[in-house]
Amino acid sequence: MPNSLAGKFLLSSNTLLDPNFLRTVVLIVRHDDDGAFGLVINRPLSISVGTALSSVIEEANSVEAPVYFGGPCQGPVFVLHGDPSIGGESPVDGVFVTTDREAIEALLVAGSEPIKFFASYSGWTKGQIEAEIAENSWIICDAGIGEIFALGDNLWSRLHTQVNLSKYVNPNMIPDDPSVN
Repeated sequence: MPNSLAGKFLLSSNTLLDPNFLRTVVLIVRHDDDGAFGLVINRPLSISVGTALSSVIEEANSVEAPVYFGGPCQGPVFVLHGDPSIGGESPVDGVFVTTDREAIEALLVAGSEPIKFFASYSGWTKGQIEAEIAENSWIICDAGIGEIFALGDNLWSRLHTQVNLSKYVNPNMIPDDPSVN
């Protein structure tokens, strides 16, 4: 697919009123002629990996990291990770996605970092994501490993600011600490 969005972020615009996607950053994992699949990466739930998974995966018992709301579609547990030896689908260099139980167990045993767990996913049928983009519901921007595994609740705001500023200023020229300006 020539215009695949795989490996890109979709930032919900201020006009997107669906509560499932309000102020979200979605990593598009796959986008082809059949539709698209992604994970909301900035919406942690109030349940830990250990609480959610310890009854089915013993190695998860002590993991205090949160499970994330990946989107409104129910499915298996999805894990984003950075371990090339475990592998999986790779939407961004150095980032892998797996739902395989043995792979998840191996990641937990190894204490692999960075890692994020998702209880659900976001899915679009053929042509749906393109129609939503045409309606200005989403802003497309490049995804990076640092943002994918970022913690905190300001990722959506930071990326919106970066996208808007980049229209006027080269983002690489903006220092991490504005006080050094």
